[in-house]
Amino acid sequence: MRQVVSVVNLKGGVGKTTSAVNIAACLGEIGKSVLLIDLDPQGSASLSLGIENSGEELLFALNNETPLPVMPIEIKGVELVPSGMSLATGQLEESGNALARCLEETPGDWEYVIIDCPPSYGNLTTNALIASTRVVVPVEASFLGLNGLKQMVSAIGSLRPQNPGLEIEAILPCRAHRRRRIHWEIMDSFNSMFPGKVSPIIRENVSLAAAPGIGKPVIYSDRLSKGADDYRFVTLWLDDRLTVKEEVVVEHSGFVFSTFG
Repeated sequence: MRQVVSVVNLKGGVGKTTSAVNIAACLGEIGKSVLLIDLDPQGSASLSLGIENSGEELLFALNNETPLPVMPIEIKGVELVPSGMSLATGQLEESGNALARCLEETPGDWEYVIIDCPPSYGNLTTNALIASTRVVVPVEASFLGLNGLKQMVSAIGSLRPQNPGLEIEAILPCRAHRRRRIHWEIMDSFNSMFPGKVSPIIRENVSLAAAPGIGKPVIYSDRLSKGADDYRFVTLWLDDRLTVKEEVVVEHSGFVFSTFG
């Protein structure tokens, strides 16, 4: 079964695009096939991979529910649907199911579809969440981060009538400072709200800030950095969770068969 994962937070500046790009790259590194969809009109995920795009082709696909404009990139196992300002300046039809229908029309055998969402609750974010099977929420270990997380819970709850299976799979603490007391206080709050769903932390690291300017994920721009190590660890944690959920155990005539799909 293909996992469609929205990486989303309604608050900007929390490491959302950094997480989407680097999780996609780390999945590719461990042999998974990934489609990364840049659904943010700022095109930050595309720029982080060295791609400039107007977003016109993506806008056309969404409005006409045609195949997405998938392009190859120089990242192992990863293909990209690039974005740009046309998503903001063009006329986007109000349809919450457009992205889901485009994905159905798009040929490709990806194990993961990772969607980098805009930092706001609008038509694009709604499309991403309705198309998704799981949600990953990057969040800062701060009071404002905690408040933004509560807003995400409310937003996801409002979309359950259209996507009953939608749930937050992981809370991803970014730009973490383990030596600060507020970090541990907020982490306790995250764990109380989402027991078992708080991922390993992503530490504040200069390599993560520098990577977008180089146009490569951190595992390519600074492969031995703390930032690369953290995203590899988080990706393995997340892949393990999603793989376990994908397994269906069927009992038949005293035997147990494990099927995936």
